[in-house]
Amino acid sequence: MIEESLPLPRRNGSPPKNFALSRLVGFWELLLAPLGFARRGGWLGYWVALGLDFWVLQLSFKGEFGSAISIFLAGRLGTVWAFNRQARKGPAPSKDSLLGIRIAQSSYVASLILQWLDLHVPAVHSLFGEFPASAHAYENVANGIDTSIGWLSNHFSAAFNGLTQGMNISLNILEAVLGAIPWPVALLLLTFVAWRKGGVALAALIALALLYVGLFGFWAKTVTTAALVIFAFAICIVIGIPVGIAAAKNRVLKAIILPCLDVMQTMPSFVYLLPAVAFFSIGKPPALVATVIFAVPPLIRLTCLGLDQIPTVVKEAMYSHGATPLQTLFKAELPLAAPSIRAGINQSIMMSLSMVVIAALIGGGGLGYDVLFALQNVQYGRGILAGLAIVFCAIVFDRLMRIQQTASRNQVSKP
Repeated sequence: MIEESLPLPRRNGSPPKNFALSRLVGFWELLLAPLGFARRGGWLGYWVALGLDFWVLQLSFKGEFGSAISIFLAGRLGTVWAFNRQARKGPAPSKDSLLGIRIAQSSYVASLILQWLDLHVPAVHSLFGEFPASAHAYENVANGIDTSIGWLSNHFSAAFNGLTQGMNISLNILEAVLGAIPWPVALLLLTFVAWRKGGVALAALIALALLYVGLFGFWAKTVTTAALVIFAFAICIVIGIPVGIAAAKNRVLKAIILPCLDVMQTMPSFVYLLPAVAFFSIGKPPALVATVIFAVPPLIRLTCLGLDQIPTVVKEAMYSHGATPLQTLFKAELPLAAPSIRAGINQSIMMSLSMVVIAALIGGGGLGYDVLFALQNVQYGRGILAGLAIVFCAIVFDRLMRIQQTASRNQVSKP
């Protein structure tokens, strides 16, 4: 009789909880569903329940009580289903700390209170309606940026002028070399390369793309665009691969570079034109600089990613056989990371072509100028034809790069 009156021990060894207390906690977790989701680590359910509760408050404030009650009950039924589903699967190992769970729960309660105050207290609504922006701080920061750019332009004008002249000369030489190739020779050579690497289907695709460019009068401007893209691609290779290798080898440098790459890849491409024009005036050099800034982040990131994914066993095997770090890099790491690096190269070329139209705004010329001219003069047909020419150029670059990757993989797989 005494043994029957004792509480049974729990399987995990923890002391038994009071049944009424557990029911109370379950009731509050069901009523305030995000609290329960946060405790269980179900963050998707946390955000969904949070959004539904905000919606219910909005509907209640507008007097739509029927809709508010329906949405509330539907959300709580979904909460019961999610809790029961998780209970059947068993508790999943959670990496969330107790402090993080408490912060999420407190944030939910505070958000509900602030939302209720915003809806029912006019003074709070007027305070929350518009963010208290500081026009003075905006003017100071903007003027500071202008002053810094002006100072750099004045004190380093000789260096920027030298770079501008060097880029102009290099682009003109490359464009002259590409333009000196007769179009039948270029057509035959590119078609032959495509046939050798990808077969008849790819050769036909490349030939049709080049014929479209030539028949609609875009050949000369395509040469200008190709010169800009090839030059930008060469600079991206010189900068991107070494920086990616350095980031993969140095954690501190990687921690500094990755946020910079995030900013560069999320920044609107038009913003790159501002410093390019400020330092290099108008013409092809600022277009080249803006294209490189826009196209180099994928190559850096994918080079670093490819080297990070190399198994440690490979490096240890190389070191155990007496290889130096430089030999390990060139004979093991870079060959294994080659697929990722080639993907970065392909992405850099595609992003360079995507800047063609934007670069035309600052005198980049090429096919982007036709698109810009058609947009300014509302000539839809001319703009679409010029856009298709850019698409076909991208197809030529992309397919030839992909074939090269396929050919390289086939050579590596051969005994």
